[in-house]
Amino acid sequence: DVRTASSVQLMAAWLGTLPLAMMETESIQWNHQMLYAMAWSVLCLTLGGSSLFYMLIQRGAAASVTSLMYLVPPTTAVLALILFGETMTWVTLLGILVTALGVSLVVRQPKIDA
Repeated sequence: DVRTASSVQLMAAWLGTLPLAMMETESIQWNHQMLYAMAWSVLCLTLGGSSLFYMLIQRGAAASVTSLMYLVPPTTAVLALILFGETMTWVTLLGILVTALGVSLVVRQPKIDA
């Protein structure tokens, strides 16, 4: 169940980070940017992303779904280029190409000759 898997993952993360958070000496500067970033991280990235990941695993081959995780760094590089004007070197472009090719080899459907 997606809800159970997400709950276990979040509780384990909470138990792991709580002692570290308790050692923090700085106070929190509450503002709308921080609240928006936390809401985005918790609701969209953590709950949305992990729920989608688990649902895809339930519906198909785990290897195909898991291989999509390799597309996270290239997608982040492209979004950084678009949103923040980051530079993209030829090595980055080559890495994106190799990663996309590798993932396509894993997720493509084999041709069946009739």
